[in-house]
Amino acid sequence: MAVHVLLPRIHEILLSHSGENAAWMESVIALRASDENRFYQQLNSKRMWGGAGSIANEALADNPGMVEQAWQVEIREFRELMIELGNLLQARGDANPDISSWLLAFNNWNQSGV
Repeated sequence: MAVHVLLPRIHEILLSHSGENAAWMESVIALRASDENRFYQQLNSKRMWGGAGSIANEALADNPGMVEQAWQVEIREFRELMIELGNLLQARGDANPDISSWLLAFNNWNQSGV
């Protein structure tokens, strides 16, 4: 799946989470049309792949009040989208080193049914 397809769905999922991550993701998506280099810098940033407060860390977010089964399906989809995004960024080269750790965690969680 191409990055321009992945990011809007990631943004949509983030809208149901608390915090500013959805707004940040929207600003990154907008960069694609005006500054592709900056766009990819942001996708490889700590803000995207770091620890607490990062977009990747949203995989550990608390359920905001959704039906539990729907929440679990959404979080699993979020992890799958992040896996695809991480793989695309790694294939481009010069990827954030934290991506590898997140991909391993996301794959493990999805395989274990967490």
